[in-house]
Amino acid sequence: MKNKYIDEIRGTVIPLPTPFNEDESIDHESLAKYVKFLADSGIPNVMTTVGTSRYNLLSSDEIKAVNETVVKAADGKMKTIVANPPFGRQEDAIEFAEHSKAIGADLFLAYYPERFYGEEYLLDFFGKISDAAGIGVLIHEMPMRNGLGGGSVQYPIETLHKLFDIPNVVGLKEEALDIAYSGTVVRELAKKAVIIGAGGGMSRYLRDYWTGAQAFLGGIGNFQADVELDFFNAMQTKNYDKAYSIVHDVEIPLFQKILPFGWHPSLKAILSLRGHMKKYERKPMKESPEEERIALDKALKNNGW
Repeated sequence: MKNKYIDEIRGTVIPLPTPFNEDESIDHESLAKYVKFLADSGIPNVMTTVGTSRYNLLSSDEIKAVNETVVKAADGKMKTIVANPPFGRQEDAIEFAEHSKAIGADLFLAYYPERFYGEEYLLDFFGKISDAAGIGVLIHEMPMRNGLGGGSVQYPIETLHKLFDIPNVVGLKEEALDIAYSGTVVRELAKKAVIIGAGGGMSRYLRDYWTGAQAFLGGIGNFQADVELDFFNAMQTKNYDKAYSIVHDVEIPLFQKILPFGWHPSLKAILSLRGHMKKYERKPMKESPEEERIALDKALKNNGW
């Protein structure tokens, strides 16, 4: 049976930063307004994540509340993918999966919270998640600490094939930080599963498109939706010169100015400069200093934004 989500999750997938008030409480009002802004801008998919959404800094109840705010604000106008935290028991992950379905999310992004001790652990974990979710499950695929000795280990490709044979396990957010491995994942699995390439934005998709990828994690689209929408449309209509120009004349030069400050704090700063949320962070994260905010503002204005 064909995986229907391959056709449903296409183009940019925008990762959502969690807005905070000055007292470090979550600013749900700003979050809801930001999600509605993305929907009104034509963004097709949004996602909460461990990193961008600061889920490593939130409590379980706070994460559930953020997930609920996102789904409610999207109001069915785009696909919603919501995540669990990078900690907790298997039972906690199952509870998050059940909650994701209950609030009306389209997919659940599941993070495996332990070391790698063999594929049977992964098959059991995601099998239980699949049984509980009742909606599509994405694997938050990134290197795991190797419990069998030293360093880290990627999800074995043969294990991913087995995971995608489990009902409801329909894809992954690919964040391997290894170009060769990432290429293998897309080549072998893009016809079988949703592959959302993280790290690199449009330039990443420009690479992965040729081996079958249909979705990519957004970057510029977080604050300038029309750029990523134009890019994806150019790729789909085979206007590759235009797509190439957007990547090399707009995205790469902007990232070169932003990344020295760190992507996550810079993204929060840009969204605050644009009036989408306040500049505040939850410690140990810190809001960008004023000189960085000035530099970021100048970089945006240089593009006429």
